[in-house]
Amino acid sequence: MINTPYTFQDTDAFKSTERLIIKGRFFATAVSDSFNTFKPKKRNIHKILNIKNKLLVPELLEVKRQRMSKSVFAFFRGTVDVMHYDLSRNENSGIRVLVGGDAHLGNFGFYGSSEGQLLFDMNDFDEAHLGHWEYDLKRLLVSALLVARSHGFDENDVQEYLLTVVDTYFDTLKHMTKISEMKRFILPNTLQNITEIFGKLKDNEEYFQESFNNMIAKSIKKAQKSNSKLVIEKYTEVNDGQRRFVENKPVTQHISKKDYKSVARGYEKYKKNQRSDVRLFLEDFKIIDIVRHSVGVGSVGTLCYLILLRDLDSNYLVLQAKQALPIYNNDELYFDSKVSQGQNIVNSQLILQSASDPFLGAFDTEQYSFYMRQFKDMKSSINLDKLDFESFKDYTKVCVILLARAHSHSPNYPLIIGFGEEYADIANSLMNFTNSYAQQVEYDFESFQKDLKDEG
Repeated sequence: MINTPYTFQDTDAFKSTERLIIKGRFFATAVSDSFNTFKPKKRNIHKILNIKNKLLVPELLEVKRQRMSKSVFAFFRGTVDVMHYDLSRNENSGIRVLVGGDAHLGNFGFYGSSEGQLLFDMNDFDEAHLGHWEYDLKRLLVSALLVARSHGFDENDVQEYLLTVVDTYFDTLKHMTKISEMKRFILPNTLQNITEIFGKLKDNEEYFQESFNNMIAKSIKKAQKSNSKLVIEKYTEVNDGQRRFVENKPVTQHISKKDYKSVARGYEKYKKNQRSDVRLFLEDFKIIDIVRHSVGVGSVGTLCYLILLRDLDSNYLVLQAKQALPIYNNDELYFDSKVSQGQNIVNSQLILQSASDPFLGAFDTEQYSFYMRQFKDMKSSINLDKLDFESFKDYTKVCVILLARAHSHSPNYPLIIGFGEEYADIANSLMNFTNSYAQQVEYDFESFQKDLKDEG
C-alpha cells in the first residue's frame, strides 16, 4: 500500500526529459485497445454514495443532497469518489504524477498570493494524490461536456472543440519543456503571465489577447473587492458589544464547548507550525468566535469551521478550517502516521499551485485532520451559468492549460508527452471515454433523483 500521496521514487522521475519522453512512448504501446473504453450502465447509485456518507455529518446530508439535485453538473461535482471508483476499475496509462484529483471546471478560480497578486489557478486539492494523469484530464473533459450540454450548445461544435482541448493539454506540456526549470518553478499564474506565456501556444495568441479579459472581468472585480472587511460585514454581527458570526442553521451554526476547545487547540498547533512571518503576524490575534459553516457541493457534510480572530486594535481576520478526509484509490487508503491527511493536502497544494495562500497550514485534533486557509480573501470564480459558447471555449482551454502546468510540477511529466505522441489518436480516444462517462453520470443522476423522490 502506498503511504503518501507523493512518493516519486518509482515514477522514473530521475531521468532526462528526452529519456522520459521515450519511456512514455513505451507506456503507450503497453496499453490495450480497452484503454479509454467505458461501458455506462444503470445502477443503484445510492448504495455507492452511502459509503462516503457514513464519514459525513448526518444533519448536513440533506443539505448536500439538495445541492447535488440542482443539475447533472452539480451532482457530478458531489460524486468525485464515484468517478475515482469507476476509473480504478478501468485500464490506466501506468504513468503517475501528482494529480489534483477533482479537476472539474468549477475547481479553478482567483485567489491572492502572499505578495497580494491576483492569481488564477486550480483551487481544490482535497483529493490530491499520486495518481494517473488521465484521471484529472478525464474529469475536466466530462465536466466541460456536462456544462456545455446544460447550456444547450451545439453538440457537434462542442465535440469538435473538446478535441482541441486535449491537444492543448499536450501542447502545454511540450511548452513546459522549453521553459527553464527555475522559471517553471517560481512563475505565478497571474493574468499577465497566463496571457503572455501560455498565449504562445499554437493558435492561441489572438484568443488570449481578445476574449480572455472580457470573459473574466466581473470575476476579477469580485475578487478584488473580496477582503476581510467584506467577510466581516457579510458573515458577522455585533450583539451586546460583541462581534459574532451570524447563524443560518444548519449551514452555519455555533458549536459545543467541547468542539470549540478542540478547534481552538488545533488552531494553536496550526499557528505553532506556520512559517515565522505568518506565526508572528497571528500572535497579535485572538479567537473570539467559531462556527461550523458548510461550503460548496462535494464538501458539504465534512466538518468545516470559520474562526473569527481580532487584534487589540479591532482588526479582524477570518480563517477557514476544513476537514481532510482520507483518500481512497484502488480500494486502498492513503495513511501515514507521520504526515496527516491535512498536511498531505497542504503539501500537494504547494506543489500543484503556482503560489498559495500565505495562511495555508494544517492541524489535527483528537479525531480529525484539518487544513487551514484564509476565508474568501481575494477569492472568486467564474460563474459557469453565465458562459456563452465563446467564453465557454476560452475558459475550458485556460483550465486545461493550468491543469497541464500543475502536472508539469511532477518531475516525470515528460512521460505523458511521450505517451500522447505514441498513442494513436489520443484526442478521439479520450473523447470516446468522455461521452461514455457523461452517459454514466446521466444514469447515476436519474437514480439519485429517483431515490430522492421515493424518500420524499
